[in-house]
Amino acid sequence: MSDYPPPPPPPGGYGSPPPPPPGGYGGQPGTPPYSVGNAVSYGWAKFQANAGQIIIAGLIALVAIVVFQVIAVVIRGIIVTGPECTGTGFDIECTDGSGFFVSVFASAISSFLFFVVYQIIGAGIIRGALGITEGRPFEFNELFKTDKLGPVVITSLISGAIVFVGTLLCFLPGIIASFMLSFALYFVIDKDMSPIEAITASFNLVKDNVGTALLWAIVAFAVTLVGFIACGVGAIVSIPVAFIGTAYTYKLLTGQQVAA
Repeated sequence: MSDYPPPPPPPGGYGSPPPPPPGGYGGQPGTPPYSVGNAVSYGWAKFQANAGQIIIAGLIALVAIVVFQVIAVVIRGIIVTGPECTGTGFDIECTDGSGFFVSVFASAISSFLFFVVYQIIGAGIIRGALGITEGRPFEFNELFKTDKLGPVVITSLISGAIVFVGTLLCFLPGIIASFMLSFALYFVIDKDMSPIEAITASFNLVKDNVGTALLWAIVAFAVTLVGFIACGVGAIVSIPVAFIGTAYTYKLLTGQQVAA
């Protein structure tokens, strides 16, 4: 037996650091850093791998969104074409001179309804998209699961109210609010946060990664828009790709792993 004491441990702790967990993109050494290109590619690849189930879910979601969008447009039309007002869009004239304000208010109501419905319907796709990033296949019945329904609805209503107020303040604040709240439901579903916690977490995540989040928001909007331009049918593909890409973005920005 040696009379000398054992050598000291290497700097920074005892022994070698544990190996990284297998698989995924979550910031491991040697894996590609986050980029919007990676997010789009990931969304497209996972869409192809789960195309059948995603298309069924996309059809259901698209029909629901279109129906509620029509309802929102009808409500807006009722508001801006009352007995004192005539015109369409932003070209509203009212006998008391309030045409501009009536138009803004009607747009805010329309935005609120669309945002809330889009969030609630989108929660099912978000649940499935997060499952994909964790290595699970997508199943269209994710749209009909009611777990966390209460927090999802409350988060959507609070977020919608914030967007509504922002829209009343001449639109731009509403767009900014929608952007800042874009990850709220991801926190509700992934982290089981309360509505206020999830809204706060989304705000902080976007604030701390504003450049990346803004670039992804623009790209996701463009991807979705292209789908709607293609006679609306392309949205069955573009919306899920955008949701999966957003789930990918959320996971990496929060320091989590993403299944390859």
